[in-house]
Amino acid sequence: MLLKRRLEEIRDRLINMAELADRMIEKSVKAIIEHDKSYLKDIDKMESELDRMEVENESLIITTIARFQPEAKYLRILLMDLFVNRDLERIGDHAENIKEQAERIINKPKLKEYIDLPVMTDITIGMVKDAVKSLETLDTELARDVIARDDKVDSLNEQIVRELYTYMVENPENIKVGIRLITVSSNLERVADIATNLAEEVIYMKEGKMLRHQEIDK
Repeated sequence: MLLKRRLEEIRDRLINMAELADRMIEKSVKAIIEHDKSYLKDIDKMESELDRMEVENESLIITTIARFQPEAKYLRILLMDLFVNRDLERIGDHAENIKEQAERIINKPKLKEYIDLPVMTDITIGMVKDAVKSLETLDTELARDVIARDDKVDSLNEQIVRELYTYMVENPENIKVGIRLITVSSNLERVADIATNLAEEVIYMKEGKMLRHQEIDK
């Protein structure tokens, strides 16, 4: 069926887009953790590529809807693909924000050894990967697992902010770097929120049930 092949193509494009966004985040945070600017050199190019993919995917999805005029089940999938495409581009924007903060953080002496930041990054990237995997397979159990991990990211964000405030209070010279690190942590927290949104959209695709602003089924 031509429509199903088109849906598979769109899904593959979204998966590639998610992988690129994940690499952007990973490189940007690693630059901070290792205090090494070399990780940042390709981020702008990757951001441009992600933007190009977002525009192409949107055009393909809209063209597919117009050409095939799909029945309700497939129309719902295509509309969710539009939302996913938009959300993945937003993840790229957050990765670019982290990269911009990293450039300035690396220019200053290293504030501390980072313990929670790499953990938070790993969980967040894992959430994005699994959210997209659940999209590929329409695995609602995996989608619910992604949603559950958001609490851990929120907790780590709060912990990082509290610790950085302590460093800034103890020594005002730490304020600029501390604020930039808080901005990095906040961007990661927002990426985790986007992954949660993606997972919610998977559940909507499969079950027709919108979980946003509701409790997850236990």
